[in-house]
Amino acid sequence: MRLIFPASAPAGLANAGQRPALPPLQPSRILVVDDDPVLLRSLRNVLETDQHQVTVADGGRAGIEAFLTAERNGQRFAVVITDLGMPYVDGRQVAAAIKTASPATPVIMLTGWGRRMITENEMPEHIDRLLSKPPKIGELRMALAEVTAGSSQTTA
Repeated sequence: MRLIFPASAPAGLANAGQRPALPPLQPSRILVVDDDPVLLRSLRNVLETDQHQVTVADGGRAGIEAFLTAERNGQRFAVVITDLGMPYVDGRQVAAAIKTASPATPVIMLTGWGRRMITENEMPEHIDRLLSKPPKIGELRMALAEVTAGSSQTTA
């Protein structure tokens, strides 16, 4: 038995061959927080290829400390990307700490439950954008463009 389904275009596109145009991204300082070394390395490589200055933190506690240290030293991050599920200090706690210290800093959350959370409209508090894990490069770039639109917190 063979099932054939018609391809459908993503919402808002005239045909399946078109992709939404990505706004130009300015190189930014980005903090990536995750407890998975493979994901940290992959995200760092992708983001550095796009000319961003990337700091990685292994886990929530290290992420909060890196963010607060950078704030104290006047080296603000334009965006924080954090995993949801991490031991000891999870992504919700990271996002809350970031927003307490700097309410204007956008926080993007990555999670293996992203599709379900998006479908069920379960946006965690203090999160500006939610992405499924592993993120597709185009979705990551679009999320960065959306959360940094109009921001002046780029690399100094």
